[in-house]
Amino acid sequence: MGSRGPIPRADSHDSKHGRNTLHRKPSADKSDKVTMPAYLKWNSVAAAYWKRHAPDLIAAKRLQPLQAELFGTICEMAADVRRLTDAVRKEGDVIDGQRGPMANPKVRLLRDARRDLLSAARGFGLDAASDARLPVEPPQEHPEDDPLAKFL
Repeated sequence: MGSRGPIPRADSHDSKHGRNTLHRKPSADKSDKVTMPAYLKWNSVAAAYWKRHAPDLIAAKRLQPLQAELFGTICEMAADVRRLTDAVRKEGDVIDGQRGPMANPKVRLLRDARRDLLSAARGFGLDAASDARLPVEPPQEHPEDDPLAKFL
């Protein structure tokens, strides 16, 4: 069973005033650096997915050190989707079976893999709808960067 109610909007009154449950989570230790899991180094497609998306997620504070393993699994799922897509393109949607033409079973695997990847990627805001709903932390204002403060 899914979570109850709508996902809180980042620009809602409760979110702006810190009463949203998404803002009540204790912040992770900022000193830890997010590193790519070692098992991704053996899969070049998954490692490329990590290198393409992880820096942006880290900058947006959506990928924390404790979530690296989960995002690594998402990278492997993306690699599986790529592998199945290539196989279906090569073999086609219809293949020759023992009793004649039949639907390629990899098409069903590809459909399921895409669905699972999309479902898992929503947690990191990798699709448009979840990206709009994830809270955005306001930029930290530094008084030394304020031109008026430097002037005064």
